[in-house]
Amino acid sequence: MNRPSLARAAAALISVFPLIVLALHGVQAGRYHPLSQAVSELALGRDGWLMAIAFCSLGTGTLFLAAMLHRLDVAPRVAPWLIGVSGLLSYVSAFVHADGPHGTTTHGQIHQVVGIVTFVLMISGMFALVRPLRRDRRFRDLGTPTLAWAIAAVGGFFLIPLSGAAYFGVAQRIFLAIILGWALTVSVRGMERAQAPAEATIPA
Repeated sequence: MNRPSLARAAAALISVFPLIVLALHGVQAGRYHPLSQAVSELALGRDGWLMAIAFCSLGTGTLFLAAMLHRLDVAPRVAPWLIGVSGLLSYVSAFVHADGPHGTTTHGQIHQVVGIVTFVLMISGMFALVRPLRRDRRFRDLGTPTLAWAIAAVGGFFLIPLSGAAYFGVAQRIFLAIILGWALTVSVRGMERAQAPAEATIPA
């Protein structure tokens, strides 16, 4: 696939995740509490099987995003791999469910660890992209915003354990909004810029 196709696929598939989450909020209204409960817990309620589709779509879209970034004129060495592995781990989250509010299981512990690793890889990938983006004339204006997004993601990541049980869901959604907002922005900009005339890159 060429870069425009990878960017379109990434944007479309990543968008499926928040759309399904929002739909399940409505389906499970009154039985699910988004202020305190994790997004993954939607898989435990009515029509929760849709979360498997959401996670698989997110994982596939993230892989397409990583492939698009790998094809930048100044190809990043590390970032696409970090982001790609985070996408692969989304498939684990799709089928290894989180614990509900009434106990802890091995599946739930695995889901939690995988989620943390996924988040750390994605944040690391964002930081690793800053310099390659700044060196690519078609995407250089995304370099500083990516740095800002990455710093915000670090803050959002640490906000989750600090939020307490009552607002865990809110903190997690803030973090996810930062990550997904960045991924969708880069994907959309990739669609716009991938076919633009190439210019000389900036020396290291």
